[in-house]
Amino acid sequence: MRHKKKFSFFVLLTALLFNLHAHAEMRPVLKNRAGVPPFDILREILETGSQIKRTGGVPQSSSDAPHITWLADADARVQPEFILSHPGRKIYTVRNLANQLGTSLGTIDYGILYLHSTILLITGNTDSESIRLFTGGYADLEQTIRQELDHLHLPLGYPAKNAKEEDREKELRLVEKNVDYQVQQAIKRYSERISRSRLVVVGSVLDIANHYGKGANQLIIINVNGETDGEKIKKMQLLHMLDPKLLANIGRPAALDTQETKRKGIF
Repeated sequence: MRHKKKFSFFVLLTALLFNLHAHAEMRPVLKNRAGVPPFDILREILETGSQIKRTGGVPQSSSDAPHITWLADADARVQPEFILSHPGRKIYTVRNLANQLGTSLGTIDYGILYLHSTILLITGNTDSESIRLFTGGYADLEQTIRQELDHLHLPLGYPAKNAKEEDREKELRLVEKNVDYQVQQAIKRYSERISRSRLVVVGSVLDIANHYGKGANQLIIINVNGETDGEKIKKMQLLHMLDPKLLANIGRPAALDTQETKRKGIF
């Protein structure tokens, strides 16, 4: 009888461990590309240094202020070449999960208050893994990652339990809503510089997945100093001397510029 109880307990424990393991495997795991071993990547890094030596690298002065302090998501697909064709020292880059002002304040303050960038560019991106992690529930992630994602409750609310994968339109609205929130936080923090015309805060979405239909990796400007109406942005004094053709990537799609988009509480 005692042996039967031990056997039953063993079966129950095995089943429990199997279920826990199966639950842990439910979240998709991002994997490195197969066939790219670390030594190949290190070789490319070292070869780049050799090329700079051969072409004669020019020392750069620390007194040259960057034109842009760029707050972007940590997504490796997001690159400064999508912002400026020759970024050089013109972009001072700050990156974190979901392009959040609050989690990198010291670094951003350095770019605005010490390096005196005249533009703070805040960029979300479509196909955002950070937003997807948040909306899908992230209690099973490491504490350090959870702490960074926790701040998204302020702009996005609380995700529904057992939330399914977001459809494209809803996910895009969340990306835009987060950008708008980060712009508002920046306006409050740097209001003095903005009022003295020493800083412009620009909210944008890097459309990696071509959800806006203007081409993959296009930068779409959706917010300038708190103004979210695309037509009003185009008429700003800041842009009045530009070729109208260059203004095509300003503003949200008409289908998304609805009362539903403006509602609070997406979930």
